[in-house]
Amino acid sequence: MKRVIVPGSLVEHEKNIIIEDTLKAEVVTIEKIVDLANRGNLDSLLPDVTLERENLFVNEGTPHGKVIWVNKGSKDEVRIDFRPKDSTKVLRATVKGRHNKFVSKTGVKTGMSIDQINSINRRPVDFFGFKWDFSGVAKFNEGALEDQDLFIFFMTDKKVGKRFIGDMPHSFEEAKQAKLDLYVNKIIYVPTTNNKL
Repeated sequence: MKRVIVPGSLVEHEKNIIIEDTLKAEVVTIEKIVDLANRGNLDSLLPDVTLERENLFVNEGTPHGKVIWVNKGSKDEVRIDFRPKDSTKVLRATVKGRHNKFVSKTGVKTGMSIDQINSINRRPVDFFGFKWDFSGVAKFNEGALEDQDLFIFFMTDKKVGKRFIGDMPHSFEEAKQAKLDLYVNKIIYVPTTNNKL
């Protein structure tokens, strides 16, 4: 038996295709804003925003503290509260509104539904009732968001019954049954290294 090798008539040619990556604008996270504020670099590293400085009450019963507003009065507003005893360190940063562009590095952003938060948390969250100081705050139930230094506040555009008024916790199933269509309206980031007044 003789082995014959016949050259192929079709030769595959490999083309080098250059795919141009579109550069995505760097997303500035709430955590990044706090880092910039702690380093005193908000002015230089966030050139496309307006900054306003004020002295306001930070917490009930504490003296006035430094507050920097990023884009005050706009849909992309961020309030940065500094520690009353050390105005060089951030106490917390707050992002509000359904369509705020600033997000957390965890992927949490305003406007997200409770179902989306459950997905990020990898466990169903609970929420506290409305019309009190911590209206709609989420409880992470030892999920992935538990130790991320975040407070997430839910809101609804629907009318809520008496059952959902006050400081009692409720499950996300209760919100579904009541068709509340909860969404994230406020995110507060409190860096653990700076949370002492």
